Amino acid sequence: MSIQGILYKLLNVPMTALLRSPLHGIASRNLCVLGYRGRKSGRRITTPLSYVRDGECVRLLTSVDTNWWKNFTGEAQPVELEIAGERLTGRAIALRDPDPGHRDGVRTFLTALPRDAFVYGIGLDGSRRPKEADLERQAGHVVLVEITLDAGA
Repeated sequence: MSIQGILYKLLNVPMTALLRSPLHGIASRNLCVLGYRGRKSGRRITTPLSYVRDGECVRLLTSVDTNWWKNFTGEAQPVELEIAGERLTGRAIALRDPDPGHRDGVRTFLTALPRDAFVYGIGLDGSRRPKEADLERQAGHVVLVEITLDAGA
């Protein structure tokens, strides 16, 4: 496991605790807790992640080097989200290049949360928007997970 992977594992427990506490406001503007069942193990998994919400759509971004997104390949899978102290349910699907909506979703995510662009090797232009050449170059390395929230969520 990489150093980055070890750090993420170590930080997941306290970050999840913070996001579930009355102090969640410190971090919950751009961080949520995603809950789902493992596709192979069937066990309940939770992980804190950066998110961008646009109405009934929540977007998450990750690298192909992680594994959690593989639970959402194929058909959309049920998930739970904890965002700003609110529990929501929905269905998640992983999109990779050249899936329709992948690049637009990545662009939308990084425009709303430009601090994450560096993590994926994508530079920003003078307007703090992702550089198109970098999006093109990194498209195969970035996975977008789109969650459609359930009605009334």
